[in-house]
Formats: sequence, structure tokens, C-alpha cells
Amino acid sequence: MVGKKEKKFTRYTVLIVIMVIVFTAISSKLVILQILDGETYAEKANNKSIREIPEAAPRGNILDKNGSVLASSNIAYILVYNQTDESDKHFFDTMSKVFDLLDKNGETQKDDFELKINPFSFQFRGDDEETKRALEIKFKTDRGFADEIKNKLYKGKKGELTKAEKAKVDEELLKITPEETFKKLVKQYKIDDKKYTIDQQRRFMIIKDTLKMNSFSGYKPAVVANNIKKDTAFKFYQLLNDFPGIDVTTQPMRSYPNGEVASSVLGYISKIGAGDDKYAEKGYDTSTDYVGQSGIEAAFEDRLKGSKGGEIVKLNKQGRILERLGKRDPYPGQTVQLTIDKDVQAATEKALDDRMNYLRANPSEQLGSYTANATRGAAVAIDVNTGAVIALASRPGFDPNAFAAPGGLSSDLYNKYYPDVTEEGKEYIERMGISGESEEDTLNKLFPVDRSVKGKTVRQDAKDILPKPLFNYATQSRSMPGSTFKMMTAIAGLESGVITPDFGVDDEMYFDKGGGLSGRVYFRNDGPNGWVDLAKAIEKSSNPYFMTVGKMLRNQYGDDILAKYAWKFGLGADPTSDSKKSTGIEIPEAFGQVYNLWSLKNSYSQTYLWTTMEKLKAGSDDRGNKFTPIDLYDRDSDSSKIKSIKGDIKKQIQSSIKDGEKAFNKDTYKSLISSLIQTDPQYKDKNISEKEIKSMISAIYYVTVSDANSQIRAGFSMYDASIGQGIDAFTPVQIANYIATIANGGTRYSVHLVDKFLDANGKLIEQVKPEVAEKTGVKPETLEAVKAGMNAVNEKGTAAQAFQGFTIPTAGKTGTATIANDQGDFGRTDTAVYVGFAPSDKPQIAVCVMLYDGGHGSGAAYVARSMYESYFKINTNTKSNTNSDSNNTAASDNN
Repeated sequence: MVGKKEKKFTRYTVLIVIMVIVFTAISSKLVILQILDGETYAEKANNKSIREIPEAAPRGNILDKNGSVLASSNIAYILVYNQTDESDKHFFDTMSKVFDLLDKNGETQKDDFELKINPFSFQFRGDDEETKRALEIKFKTDRGFADEIKNKLYKGKKGELTKAEKAKVDEELLKITPEETFKKLVKQYKIDDKKYTIDQQRRFMIIKDTLKMNSFSGYKPAVVANNIKKDTAFKFYQLLNDFPGIDVTTQPMRSYPNGEVASSVLGYISKIGAGDDKYAEKGYDTSTDYVGQSGIEAAFEDRLKGSKGGEIVKLNKQGRILERLGKRDPYPGQTVQLTIDKDVQAATEKALDDRMNYLRANPSEQLGSYTANATRGAAVAIDVNTGAVIALASRPGFDPNAFAAPGGLSSDLYNKYYPDVTEEGKEYIERMGISGESEEDTLNKLFPVDRSVKGKTVRQDAKDILPKPLFNYATQSRSMPGSTFKMMTAIAGLESGVITPDFGVDDEMYFDKGGGLSGRVYFRNDGPNGWVDLAKAIEKSSNPYFMTVGKMLRNQYGDDILAKYAWKFGLGADPTSDSKKSTGIEIPEAFGQVYNLWSLKNSYSQTYLWTTMEKLKAGSDDRGNKFTPIDLYDRDSDSSKIKSIKGDIKKQIQSSIKDGEKAFNKDTYKSLISSLIQTDPQYKDKNISEKEIKSMISAIYYVTVSDANSQIRAGFSMYDASIGQGIDAFTPVQIANYIATIANGGTRYSVHLVDKFLDANGKLIEQVKPEVAEKTGVKPETLEAVKAGMNAVNEKGTAAQAFQGFTIPTAGKTGTATIANDQGDFGRTDTAVYVGFAPSDKPQIAVCVMLYDGGHGSGAAYVARSMYESYFKINTNTKSNTNSDSNNTAASDNN
């Protein structure tokens, strides 16, 4: 066919076709990547989009013996901020709107940030100033301030800083004021201080700081507000698109439905503190996790905490969940059921508060006591047949809810729970009308500056004056028992055979400690009781009777015979043995000790060592010896050799105190002191003569042998101990258990607060059974003789008024413990103590009540009556906590 061209399939054509196919494929892929799957791949490009969000496990419940809830975990709505590159672009605008919505709905921003404003200050949680100092250093170090100081002081230094250099950095950190810290953080977090008020700046700072601290342990959202109302949560749900990064989630929140009730038992939870490395090793997130800090919450943290869960999620650019990739469910902690009876516990706390209110309102009612500072008290009730604690109260208490969530501890509560000793001390001095050369001198005497805390001016409550809500007075306050110890002296006397129940003493209101008239101690408030046998001596609380028994015990069996029997009842333990120094209670306790020679020597060796060191440092003693001052205190600048010599001298001094003449060697002292003078550069040009060294040794001898050791060898410590004074010091828990042991016939049980452990479904895991700590072996007739006197105390003795008209027979003993000979000079007075059990014919419950600065022990009996009324469910409509002590104003200082 003419004119028609034949098409040829050349290489060029093939190349063109291939190129068209390739470009078509590329274009198609680009369309898919950029348009159809654009958002997905954009999220993948953001390396912050896939996160693991931890999910807290509900803490196990804590129940009372009847199943009433004392602590639980409730699901709460939480507002969080998820940080992404996109949400960060809108941070300030977003958070401004969030704060406005929170405020309009009556919600509170989460605020556990320690840096406060108006005025600028730090509020670190700590029971002592050294802890607060450490927390301040850590706070500033975590925020980069220490690096700035290191670069300034030691720029270019290679390797680790020396101990001295680190101390210098810490010193410089502490110089940065709260206001300067605030301004540094405003700059660090790029907060516009011109655009926003100082309150707004701090609100932004809280979120920014939380994100920074969270970053140390991996990604976690910042909590903006805890436990918000359901309505508020739904409003935020509806507006999430307007708030990039904001989300609403839920998590368990610790709750204590009864407020302060049983706070001394339950304790509280709080964020993990600085330096608690043990928690990191156990898998805790130390930046956000809460743990038990005291009480049952701390003692059984491992059982209560549960197993944490978590979820792997993909977030979109607004910081909200786009996809859930995996989940591990949390598992609740175990339930701890206590032996505590919530109703008896609440009644006990109320009775203590009511009684202390009455004492403060009527401070001059009691003869010889001024009770205006009756601000602290403790009471314990124990089941005499099992050792189970029915009530354990410490006042003042605290609300554990304040610690259960960030921001719960308001500034007012912080100041209440962690008081400023200087301010509280000034207020106390003014309120109590304590006179002195000046307020400053008086403040320094009662609340001296603690020199051991470097970089801070802090004061100590040296006279134990101020109430401490977070301190458990029931388990940690060791106090003299006063006359409540007299039954123990009676038991030792009867069991050792030095007296019988009929043994009598003519009580002429004095006792001769030795040395004739000069050695007599008078009990004028008691008045003469005439001829008293054992039962009458307990009823009247006759000091001469029991001091006489103490003297007889010492003369026949030595100084430790009283302790031998007291240890059987849990009043201390042999300090030289491996025996358990505990009542058995599951929460921390400060186990007290009865008078014994070993403890007395060790107590004196420390007290008189300080006295000796002060005399040597002053360069003179009470006998007129003068010499070049010698410093035995440890100093940072001391070489290891100097520290060793000082240590040897101090050991020698303590040996002289304990063992007197046989341990005092002049040549040894001369050699050690000469060695110190030659080694320590501060004495290089002093030209200290041998005569001066002799004077130093003479001063040491006078304090250690003539004074301290002669007192140890004298009998008065035993006589004082026999009436519950001197170095006898026990906790209310110890004393209650001692009374329970008398009441049940001589079997001492381990004290316990826990009845059983249950799983999350209420299934029994473990039942706690009563444990016998010791069978005392005391004869029944001995205990019956003691009980006869205790019955008489409540029927016609020092506690009769408190139990007038009570329908159940009870037995008891009052006690009044003097804390110091000069206690009135600094506004304190005797501790009022009462112990008892009921019913007296078939005992079920034993109690101990202590009212610090409460005066006569007869007043503490009113608290015990209220405890019995609640336990036995008796409604007598008494005014037991406001009754006057007018009929008891002649009560003994040791009643």
C-alpha cells in the first residue's frame, strides 16, 4: 500500500516507555505517601509519637478489725499535658486557656513545687533541717545550677571534684535565694516575665519543671490537675481540639475517708524523696511514684503497692492517642486488715483532744502544775489476751489526705506540719510569759542554733516544747513512767523475797537516800500517809514505801535486780544480749530502757564526756585550775592522725567515767595529751608546760572520777528508778503491754497491729496469730497482790474521781513524771500518766495514757474512762474530759 509508513519498535522507544512507567510509579507513591498516608508517616517522623504511658496500680485497702475502710484507692480524673513538638509551639497559649477553665470550674492546679512565691521561699518536706538542706541542694542541682557553679569555680578541671570542692559547690548553691532561683528558672523555661504576672509565671513553671524532671526517667506526661470533678473532665473532653497536648485520663488516688483518725497508725504516702535509691532498684519511678512514708503505709509498702501496668500508644501531633499498640494491666495491692477498732480509735483521739483543751483552758487548776502547754498526748489500748492493738493514738495528728496527691499540702498545712522553730519559739516564749535577759537570749536557751547544719541558721527544739504532728508519740516518745512503774518494783520485791504483801513502811513523806538529813528527799505534796502495806502503798502511791523496797533490792541483789524483772514485762531488754529490742509492733518504735548499771554507765559516759570536753575547751574547771584550752571536738581540718589521738583521749575519758579510779591512769593521759599538742598545728606556738598538762589531767579526774563515777556508784539512781523516775524511760506502747501482762496473769504477747492480709478480691492470704514473747513465770499470788492495790486506786485512790459511777470494775494506777528539776523555768510541767485494765475481775483490755505537760496523773484517767466507754459500748453521758481536778490538787508529784 503506497504512502503508509511501517512503525518500528526501537531501543529509544523502549527507554521512553520504561521512563514513563518509572515516573508514573514514583508519582503514584508520592501521592500515597503525601496525601493518603501523609498523617501516618508524619507521625512516624516525629520520634516522640510512640510512647509508653505508665498506669499506676491501685494501692491495697487498709481496714479496721470490723472491715471499716481506713484507706482506699479511688479512681480519679486527671488532666495531663503530653509534650510533642507541635504542642510545645502552642504551650503558653494552651496553658493559659487551661488555667482559665480550671479556675472557672473551681479546680486546683497540681502544685507540689517546692519553690513558693508571695513571699519567695522553699518548702521542703523534712523532719529535720539537715534533710531540708540536702533537698534544697538536690533541687538546685537537678535544675543545672551546680553545673554553672562548677564551671565558674573549677573551669577546665578534669575528673571528679574533691570532697572539699563539692562542699564549696553546695555552699554556693545554698547562697542562691528563692527569688534568685525563681528568676533563673523563668529564664531557663523561656517564660515571658513582661507578658505574664508572677503568679502566671509560676503556674507555667510548674508544668515546665515537671516535664524536665520527668525526662530524667523517660517520657511521662505532666499532670496539670489531680482529682478533677467529673463535670470538669467532660468539659475538657469536649474542648480537646482547642488544647494541643492536653488530655484527660484516670488513675487511682489514695483516700483516707476518716481524715485524721488513726493517722498515727496509717501513716501517709508521698513522692519518693531525694536519695532514696532503694526504690529505683525495685523498679519505682523516682520522679513520680508515691510510696509509704510512715506507719502501716510504709511498713507494708511491698504488699500495698500492687503491680504497675502500662500502655504503648501512638500520639498525634496534638499529643493525643492515635493508636493503642499494647497494654499491660495493673494489679491492685493486697488489703491489710488491722486489729484497730475505728470507733475506739476515734473516741481515744477525741478524749485526748478534749482533755488537753481543758488543761490549757484551766492551766493553774492543779497544785504545782501549770498546764498551758498541754499540746501533746498519746494513748494505747491492747487486748490483754492476744497483744492486738485496739487503739493507738498520737496527738496532735495529721490528715494523710494532704500528702496523698501533689498539691494537697497547702502552705498553711505545710507550716503546721513542718513549723518554723524560730517563729514558733518566739510565740511560745510570749504566750507562756517566760522571762529572761532578752527574748533572743531566751530563744537561744530554749531553741539553740544547730551548728551542725552548715549554710543555714536553724534551731533545735532542745526542751521538746513544740507539738510535732508527724511524730508518733505513742511509739517513738520515750518518757518516764512515774508512779505507774511502782507495780514493777512491787513484783521484783515480792518475787525476790525481800518483801511480802504485808510488809509495811511508816510513810512520813520523806526518804533518806543516804547522808542523814542532807540526803533526805521530801514529798510534801503527798503529805504523810502513815503506816502503809503493799496494797495501801499502791493506792496512795507512797514514794517512801517503794524507794525503801528499791533500797532493799539493791542491798541484797545489786543494781540490776529491778531490771531483771522489768525486762520480762517488756520494759526494756538486756542491753548486753542479742534479745529482741522491740515490743513486736510492725511500725517504727523507739524502744525504751529500764534502769540498769550498763545503761547508766553508758549514759553517763556520753553526758560527762561532753562536760569534760567543754571544761578542756574553756581552759578552766570548777576548782580554779587554769590551762591552755584543748579542743577535742572533731574538725574537718583534722588529719587522720589528729582524729585518732582525739579519739583515744575520748575513749580514755569514757573509761574513767564508767570504771573510776581503776581506769584512771595519769601517765596514759599525759602521753596522749602531749602527743596531741605535738601533732596538732594549732598548739605549735602555745608553749604548753607540764604543769598545765597536770592541771588538764586534774580537771579530767574531777569530772570523770570524783563527779560522774561517784554518782554511778551511789544508790540514788536505783531509788529513783523504783518510783519510775531517773533514767527509766518507755513508750506508751511498752507501758500498755506491761500492764496487759499483769492483767492476763503473766504472759507477755508481742504487740501487733495487723490481723490479716487479703488479696484484691478479699480472699485470705495470711492470718496473723498471737505470738507469746515471754512467759514471765511470776507467781499468781504476786500478781493478785499487785492487782489488789490497782483496784483500790480506781475505787478509792488517786483515780477514784475519774471512775466515779462507772458500771464496770476497773483497776489502774496514776503517775506523774517530772521531766527536769527546772522544768517550770521553760514553761513545762510534769507528764500525766495513767495505766489500767478492765474489767478488773476478767480483764479484756489494758490501756496507757500520757499527757505531756498534763500535770497530775489523775487527769489522764478521764481519757482512759472514755476509751473503756467506747470499747464496752457504754453511754454514761459523763463529762469525763472536762471534770475538774479540784479534789486532787494535793496529789503527789509522782502520783
